[in-house]
Amino acid sequence: MGLTVAILSGAAVDEAVLRAEAARSAMARLLAVAGHDLKQPLQVALMAIERAVSDGVAPRAAARLGLASDALVRLGRELDDLARSSQSGDAPPRLDPVPLAPLLNAVVAEWQPYADAIGVRVQVRASALQVNSEAVMLMTILRNLVGNAVKYAGPGGRVLVGCRWRPDRVTIEVRDNGPGIAPERLSGIFDAFDRAGRRDGAGLGLGLHIVRQTAQALTHPIEVRSRRGRGSVFSVTAPRHRPARP
Repeated sequence: MGLTVAILSGAAVDEAVLRAEAARSAMARLLAVAGHDLKQPLQVALMAIERAVSDGVAPRAAARLGLASDALVRLGRELDDLARSSQSGDAPPRLDPVPLAPLLNAVVAEWQPYADAIGVRVQVRASALQVNSEAVMLMTILRNLVGNAVKYAGPGGRVLVGCRWRPDRVTIEVRDNGPGIAPERLSGIFDAFDRAGRRDGAGLGLGLHIVRQTAQALTHPIEVRSRRGRGSVFSVTAPRHRPARP
């Protein structure tokens, strides 16, 4: 009887694993299709904004349309990230030396207009370090972490992007002084459609899911620390690259 129970339990576990894998595969296909299909109306919206500006509008209206256009461009990049992370195969990405200074500056520049519009101060601590990574995929991770920090910091908030390093690795940290995340929410914040308990309708909660998928493909560990009322720190760690000495 004991052997029979063990066999049945093992079969049940295998079935549960298969169901979970099928659900993850179905979710990946859904996200990839959604990311692709949303690009067309996004391009239509961008062209409509460009036409409105070229036809001539008041300066304040042009500035607002510019912010809307920037937001749509970011959305297009996020949709590309979503499709790429959902379609990633088993082949590991090629890791090359990636200078961090231009990468961090580019990420912050992408979010700066939105941060300025809502009154968030974003600061980058320059770094001459290099890591072994894939530049586009690392950009995907940082774009989502910085954007998430700006949104959660809110009006009057601050976001700091910087690096800590050891001889063999570099940890890129994104800090915000927002409301923080409840301890019971931390374990699920990287799941698709989780918004860390937010009820303000700010996004679908896919950004951190994309971060996790991309970081796993790169084998770059990600971590989060948060205290209610004190803000959050998200980080990604990559191998440090040391240029060969002549």
